[in-house]
Amino acid sequence: MGLFVSGGRAPEYLRYNQDLLRIVRHFFEAKKPVGVVCHGIEIVSAAGVIRGRTCTTVAKCALDVQQGEGKYVDCPMVKDGNMISARTWHDYAPFMHEFMKMLNAARHV
Repeated sequence: MGLFVSGGRAPEYLRYNQDLLRIVRHFFEAKKPVGVVCHGIEIVSAAGVIRGRTCTTVAKCALDVQQGEGKYVDCPMVKDGNMISARTWHDYAPFMHEFMKMLNAARHV
């Protein structure tokens, strides 16, 4: 089981939902695979789970990484522990390949 947090405009509003933030924290605490794309970083940052992690996202959301005390890098995909992040849907090829490997590995644990 894993969590996929997509981008778009919705995360700007969803990051205030306490039930969603609780669910996101659960996946990080349980070290289950988490995939985050684009503006989805706003949700994981609001959940307080990226402190000390290296992440990528669309450039205009770099501030959300910094405010969550993570490290922003501009590259197609970054894997840090149980989280994998991508800048935009344009980076889905390397992102999805790695995310599917993580999901498969978690299934066999």
